This record gives sequence, C-alpha cells and structure tokens, in this order.
Amino acid sequence: MKKIISLVALIGLLVAVWLGASFYSARTTGNYITSLPELYKQNDYMHIKTVEHQQSAFSSTGKFEIRFPNFIPVADGAPTALGFIIQYKISNLLLPDSAGRLEWKMTGDDAIDPALKQLFGQGPTMHGKGHIGYGGQRHSSVELSELLFKDAQTALKLTPLTGMATWNNETLKLKLQSDHLNARTESVVTDWRGMSIDINLSNRNLGLGTYAFGIDKGTSVSSAFEGMKLIKTASLENDRFNLAITQTIKDYSFGKFKLSDVDQEFALRGLDKDSLMSISTILRDAKDINKLTAEERVALSKSLRVLFNKGFSIGLPKVVAKLEGGSVSGDLNIEVLKAEGSETAFSSAQRLRAAGQAKLNGKGGLDTAQQTTALMFGLAVKTPEGLQSSFELMNGVIKANGKTFDVKDNLKFLDNVINAALNP
Repeated sequence: MKKIISLVALIGLLVAVWLGASFYSARTTGNYITSLPELYKQNDYMHIKTVEHQQSAFSSTGKFEIRFPNFIPVADGAPTALGFIIQYKISNLLLPDSAGRLEWKMTGDDAIDPALKQLFGQGPTMHGKGHIGYGGQRHSSVELSELLFKDAQTALKLTPLTGMATWNNETLKLKLQSDHLNARTESVVTDWRGMSIDINLSNRNLGLGTYAFGIDKGTSVSSAFEGMKLIKTASLENDRFNLAITQTIKDYSFGKFKLSDVDQEFALRGLDKDSLMSISTILRDAKDINKLTAEERVALSKSLRVLFNKGFSIGLPKVVAKLEGGSVSGDLNIEVLKAEGSETAFSSAQRLRAAGQAKLNGKGGLDTAQQTTALMFGLAVKTPEGLQSSFELMNGVIKANGKTFDVKDNLKFLDNVINAALNP
C-alpha cells in the first residue's frame, strides 16, 4: 500500500511539475508576443502594432498587425500602405517533441484587403500549423491560397504555394513550391511549371544568406527553357558586403537560336556596410529619388563618397554556355580602387581598373563571314580553338587584342557623372 501511495504521490508531483512548466511556458510565450511592438520599434523595414493577446492557463489566442512603413506602390492606383493581420492560436502544454503548438493565418488590413480579395477571393491569404521547439525555434507549414485574377486585359493563375518555415529571432529557413503559373496579356504569354523557392538566412535583419528560385520548365510566345535556377548569396566580411547572383539553365531556345548548360554569375564585392545601409535608408525613406530634400541629397552624396573612397568591385566572374557548333565563355571585372589620402574628386584614370575576356570555341553560332569580320576589325584574335577577345584597363590606357589605346580624355565624361553624384 505504501508503495502505491508513494507511486501516486510521485506521479502527482510529476504532473504538477509538468503543468507548472506548461503554465510558465504559456506565460513566457505571452510576454514575448506582447513585447513584439517594442522589439521591432527600431526596425527599418517592419513594425508590429496593436497586439491583442488573450491568455489562459495553458493556451492563448490573439492577433497583431505587421506593417511595412517604407512600402512603395507598384503602380498608380495601387495601395499606398502595406499591412497584414496575423491571427494565432497557441497551445503550451509541454510534450516530448515541442514546447507548444500553433495555428495561424494572415490576411490583409483594411488598406490592402480589397486588392488581396480581388486576387485570392474571400479565403485567407496565407495560413499554417506548426510547433515551438525547446530551443526557441518555431516551425510551421505554410500555404498561400491559389491566386486567380482576370480582367479585360490580363488573366493570371498561380496554383497554391506550399512548404515549411523554420525561424528564430535571427535566422529564417523557408521552402515553398508551386506547380503552375500561367499569365496572359494581349501580347505576352508566360507559362511556368514546377517552381521552387528556398531561402536560408543567417541574419534576416540584414538579409544575409542564400535565396534560391527554380523553375523546371517555362515557355512564352517565342522562347522556352528547362532547368532554370537563380541563386543570390549575400554575405558580410570585415564590415564589407558581398553579393553574388548565379543563374544556370539546362536548355534555352529563342526561335532557331539555342543554348545549353548556361552558367553565369554576377558579383558585387567589398561594399562598405555603413555606407550601403545609409544609402538604402535614405532612398527607402524618400521612396522617390527625385523627391529627396536638400538635407537628404547631402547625406546621400556623403555616403556615396565614402563608398567610392573605400573601393569595391563589380563584374561577371563567369559566363559559360554551349551553342550549336561550339561554346562560349568569358569573364569581366571592374574595380574601383581605394582612395589614397583625402581626394576631393574622383578620377577614373587613376582609380578605375578593369579586365575581361571572351572565348569562342568552334563556330559557336558565328558563320565564317562573321568570324572574318571580327578578325578584320580587331575585335578578336585567332586561336587553335576558335576566337578570343580580351582587354585590360589601367591608368587610363586600354590594352585590347594586342593593341593599346589611351582613353584618358574619353573617361572625363564618366568623371563628370560620378563627381556630380559625389560632390553636388
């Protein structure tokens, strides 16, 4: 009997601890939600407003608004504010696999809701179910309702976007997929099959991480492609932003013109973080570069000047593709060198350096006459594989395909444009 009583007491103690921990978890979750407006108060791109939270012992319900204060209307007559309402229900009874379960849906606020209903009908724009991990991460399914739109000029259909999201206070992982997009106007037809979105951010406040977008097949009136993937990677190293955008396409055709195994990359390297964020904030707050105040123009010029003085590079590190009868490859890099001392004016001859090359193996889409013309005008030189063109710009002098050109006078126009922006 004593053993039974002791066992019952132990079970009762464990239940009490479990319920107490669940109650504490519910209160902690509630405190976090009600603190969201303050947490996002200084956030430039998103604000959280009007939290309505109802708390019971082990669960809670409520809603809050997410607003994007620097939203720029996409067209005349479009909403001039962007806001969404998040409704949620959370259960905080602790279970072995989660500290809580959640359900949510997102709809537009009064300003944008009419436009959303025109696209999505009367149902919720986005909704999902998930759980809260013991380490603070949130996991949820995501489903965006089917998009249907039609008027006299346009017809648009996007099948539901479905996937999963995992996030905490800094990171975000989001995977979505949709089977079909079809958009038609009087002159344009776009049909995409098998779309995917894969976002993996290590710092979502700064946008650092990888963004990937893929399409299995796509067609239009005059072109078609298969196996397209676009990847953007943003990173921060020693207070310098780096951005790389790569695009690969398995097959592409435009009329009789055909490409395959396309692989190209665009890169921005070494952009000063503080200058870039200052420029971004000024342009975002103004919404229109033509409506900057005098004070904003001075601040923008100052940030641009620091950005140029610290140097950066821009280019195409890789361009590769197969064509009928051959292949092409190339690269291009343009570098703005770091300023020496306190320069008052930018000089392209002194601080602009560039180099690039293009190789054509086989015919690569050029007939004999076109290749002969390129050689005749010095646009390329003959190689055992085909043709090659290359150049280098340094100290205001271009060396291209064995010839030298002094372009200092030609660069003065570029100097005038850049200095007008740096020193208004």
